Amino acid sequence: MEKQKLYWLWLTTIYGISNGDITALLEQFDSIEEIYAERDFAAVVNIKPSIKRALSDKSLKRAEKVLEATLKTDTKVLTYDDINYPDSLRKIESPPYGLYVRGEIMNWDRLLSIGVVGTRKCTDYGIAAAKRISSSLAENGVTIVSGMARGIDTVAARAALDAGNKTIAVLGCGTDIVYPPENSGIMQEIIQNGAVISEYPPGSPPSAAHFPWRNRIISGLSRGILVAEAPKKSGALITADYALEQGKDIFAVPGSIFKESCEGTNRLISCCAKAVSSAGDILEEYTFEIERLQIEKPKGIKKIFYGKKKEKVNNEIKLTIDDKRFLGLMDDHRVIIALLIESNLHIDDIKRKSGFDVAKLTSILSMLEFGGFIQKLPGNNYRINLH
Repeated sequence: MEKQKLYWLWLTTIYGISNGDITALLEQFDSIEEIYAERDFAAVVNIKPSIKRALSDKSLKRAEKVLEATLKTDTKVLTYDDINYPDSLRKIESPPYGLYVRGEIMNWDRLLSIGVVGTRKCTDYGIAAAKRISSSLAENGVTIVSGMARGIDTVAARAALDAGNKTIAVLGCGTDIVYPPENSGIMQEIIQNGAVISEYPPGSPPSAAHFPWRNRIISGLSRGILVAEAPKKSGALITADYALEQGKDIFAVPGSIFKESCEGTNRLISCCAKAVSSAGDILEEYTFEIERLQIEKPKGIKKIFYGKKKEKVNNEIKLTIDDKRFLGLMDDHRVIIALLIESNLHIDDIKRKSGFDVAKLTSILSMLEFGGFIQKLPGNNYRINLH
């Protein structure tokens, strides 16, 4: 497993390699091991010649250096085929093939996450709106995702932390670098109460090109995006564009028609976003999911905008074998469902826990996957289908 991780670090840190190059390689090879073992990439298509030449260098020194840096900075590495890698990011165009995480490795796909973004040069109105809605969302168990940038992003993260809930920050630099510098304190709080993540290895400095690109990850991790305040030229609108491409919900706080800082949000409302003034306006869009959510609210919070009183289970979607969609399954199929409800599993672990032989297990897994009950992940891992 450690060798496999080194191969991923070798590949993802090749100078000049793009997500498109890696995607093309994965379409033409069965595994990262095969890519590393290949000596002649002449027949490989959709790869730049310079990258083909770079792929012939099999030295792992660079990868080992990156791995050493992660250990020194208490950063965990999630590669694309890791069972803990967010399945929601596998589904986006140009997924990050390596994620560096400081903080908690969450059950990313079992969270109700909302990305909150906006202008760095926010007004008092934008600050108040972002704080009010983010705080109420967090009070009701929603995980706030932001970019930890100045302005609205920081306001949203701060509100979530003050509400006692976890939050996720997606950086445009290494997880060991604080940017902007004044966010040192809040970054440490997020690490202790959530996760700081990046697709860039430790030591990577902030770059103007990184920030718009990382916005696809903010959107990819979120069920919907709230734009709290944004002028017509704003990085927050780039996040909204990614959300549209990824089929995510878009929410926007309406603002004054006389304020330049609200031109972007008002334009979103006119074309593709739902106007919101409260957390309830957002939560009502997730009625179907909330019926299956059993969310632990932070201590001391009594207000809730939706649903019935439910058992507390750490902000995660909680399924049981008695869910109505599983009731018609055969007993052997329900055994597999029960195992995957508890956690994602490799096929070898499913075989060991179920006691089924390979032929029987393969048949059951195929039928459950065909029926939409489970999903097959890279590396022969399986997870329950939440949708």
